[in-house]
Order: sequence, then C-alpha cells, then structure tokens
Amino acid sequence: MDLQLTEKEGKFTLDTAALEKAIKEGTIEAVRGEIKVALEAEKKEIFDGMNDHLWEREGKSVIDTRFFNKSFGGSRTGDPVIDGKELAMRLASSGGPFLRLSPAMEKFAECVKLGFDPSKLVLKGINIQDYNKEILNWNRKQPAEGLTTTDVGALVPIEFLATVIEFATAQSMILPKLWRIPMGSLTMTIPTLAQSPGSYFGGIVLYHPAEAVLKDKTKPEFDSITFTAKKLIGLIPLSDEVIMDSAINIINYITGLFVRAFQYTTEGEVISGLGTGGQMLGILSDPGINLVPRQVVGTVKRDDVINLESALDENFQDLTYLIRRLTLNTLRKEKTTTGAPVYFESTVDGLGRPAPGQLNGYPFIKSRNIPALGVQGDITLGDLSYYIWALRQDMTIDMSKERYFEYDQTALRFVMRQDGAPGVPIAFAALDNVPES
Repeated sequence: MDLQLTEKEGKFTLDTAALEKAIKEGTIEAVRGEIKVALEAEKKEIFDGMNDHLWEREGKSVIDTRFFNKSFGGSRTGDPVIDGKELAMRLASSGGPFLRLSPAMEKFAECVKLGFDPSKLVLKGINIQDYNKEILNWNRKQPAEGLTTTDVGALVPIEFLATVIEFATAQSMILPKLWRIPMGSLTMTIPTLAQSPGSYFGGIVLYHPAEAVLKDKTKPEFDSITFTAKKLIGLIPLSDEVIMDSAINIINYITGLFVRAFQYTTEGEVISGLGTGGQMLGILSDPGINLVPRQVVGTVKRDDVINLESALDENFQDLTYLIRRLTLNTLRKEKTTTGAPVYFESTVDGLGRPAPGQLNGYPFIKSRNIPALGVQGDITLGDLSYYIWALRQDMTIDMSKERYFEYDQTALRFVMRQDGAPGVPIAFAALDNVPES
C-alpha cells in the first residue's frame, strides 16, 4: 500500500484510488497507518527541519513543540481550564512555541500590528498584493480553491496554521483520537467499505459450497464520503497593549487565542455539528449511529452505561465514553438499597498504579460540548478513530473595524477550512432521550 501524498502544481493531495486499493487489500489498521504516513509527509513538507522537539521551516521559523504537551489546565490535569485569553497572555509574556520568525512571519506580525488596515499598510510601504505573492511563494501552494472575493484577504504563512493545529490537537483529549486526513483540494471523496450491523466486510460472504456446485461470486461493496472544505471563521480583537509588543510575542499571543478557540469549536462540531451552515457533521447528528433508550427520562442509570456498550459490535474495541461532569456525578451518587455505591470508577491499573478514570471499563472524557443531563447524547460511547477529520493547510486573514469599535479595538478575521463526519456511524452509540418501551 502507498498512500503518500502526490504533488501537482504545488498542492499535495491524498491518492484516493490508492486508499480504495488499501481498503480492499489491507486491514483498517494498515490503512490508518498509511494515512499517518501521509500526514507526516505533509508535516515534513511544511517543516523541513524536525530535530527532537524543534521544528524549523527552512531554518528560519523555529517552533518549540514542547509547548504542545505542556499542561495548561483542563481534563489532563484536573486543574481549572486556562481560557484562550489567559493562555495567549502567558505565551506572550513568558514565551511560547515560536522561538524565531522567518521574514514571512515577521512581515505577517507587522501586518497584524497594523490590523491589516489597508491605509496603515500603505503608510508603512506594504502593498497587500506584493505581500500575498511573497507569502504564496513561501507557502509553495496555490491560492485556496472556492474562495470568493469577499473571503480572500491576506494569506497567512503556512507554519502558523500548522502550529495552531498541532498545538490544539495535543491539548485536546478528543482530537488526537480522530482519523485525521490531509485535504489537498476543495472537495475530497473517500471510499469506505459498506458496513451495517451484522455485515462488516463490505458485502463479502464466506460459505462452504457443496461438491460440483457452481460457486457464487462475491465482491466488496463500497460507499463513499465526500468532504467539502467548510469555512471556520475566527475573530480576534487586538488592543493597543497587544500591538505595541514585539513581533514574536504578538505571534505567540494570537497562537494562544487560536489554539483554545480552534480546539473547543472543533470538538463541539465533532460531537454535535449539524453538517449544514458550514458545520461538520457531528456524531450525534448522524442518523446512522445507534440510539439507545434510557431507563428513566431526564436522568442516567448504571444500566444505561452498560446498554450503550451492548449496542456496539465486538469489532469496535477502542471505545471512549463522552460525558458531562454533572452526568458523571449523577452516576456516582447512585446507591443500592443498602447505601453502597452502584457505580465504581477505576482509578488504578492492574498493577495498582494510578490510571485515568474509567467508566464500565473504558476511558471517559468530560467536555462541556456534550449535551446536558437528560438530553439525547448526554452519554455517548464509540471508537473515535472512526470519525474522519479532513483538514486543509491554508488560512486567510482580513480586518473588521466595526466589530469592536466601541472598545477602541480592531478585530482580525481569520478564515480556515475543514470538514468531518463519522466514517463508520455504527461505531457510535448515544443515549436517547426516550425511555425503554
């Protein structure tokens, strides 16, 4: 199998014909492994120097990846979550992932300081058309497809977006578990084996024929998922204090803002995105997932947790529960008639060492993006590696004077592109909001 990215006119795209061949001939784990190779190829195209924890772009921009896994609060540590603004200020004041900036990043930082205001750029001798040509050459990519004249602003150096994506993914409990695929064009169609309960092999039937009887022929059936790069827009207010700072501090500041916003928004769409209005299709919005009736309307019971696992086929082993804190604590309060806790949460492994909390023998992730207690999907169980997350490595930026006018601030409007959907919906089960009949 060879799923290396192929280059055409400066773009790197995934060879979906090779992907289909890999699905026919290999296991799903092998296919995932090859796509990871493709992701690494794209990463190495951006950062041609990757030594230990330092990533470099042509020896000019230098990123310290140790910040990606640094604790900034949240579910990884149990500490209060540091929001985007606080993370941004910390990275700007005490240092962040960007250690050195390329000339392209320096100019990008200068334009950020000027709020990408055309009149201010002209006074500084910066022509936006020349700037875009310079960044395009630096990125070695063609202009993003599917943009309208109202969408296209200034281009962003490619290492900025790549850093935000890797930083946010490392900080998340959900994003690293997804099946991430590089998206080299505006649309991409991924072939998938047709799967349904009781049929996990694309329609292939194995049987023992009688002697001298004509053998039936079977072949795998394929479905497909088409991804369209949807716009994800972020607005960043810039105060006078921020724009007076140094170039590298400004870049680390907006990196911090973007990491938290991108992480939270993307996690939310993975869970419950509508698939319309520019949103990805979330797990809970896919009609093909397993919906499991609950024991009692408005709350959760121990049997609900068990029934979710029972709804999933044994082929799906790497399962994770998604839950809100209040929902989890409701389970913890459940008692037997003698007052003993019904719920038991494992906090040690088989050798007695501390381990992440588990629910019914599987890890769980607490997130505010999960529906509230009593609402459909307040507990969801599934193999997150069957959710396909397609990402494009391009970003544009322009300004908005009106957004924060009353606060004497300028807003920068970033536009990036991604899409996603459950690749195998039956790998997920969600608690319904109706009771068992």
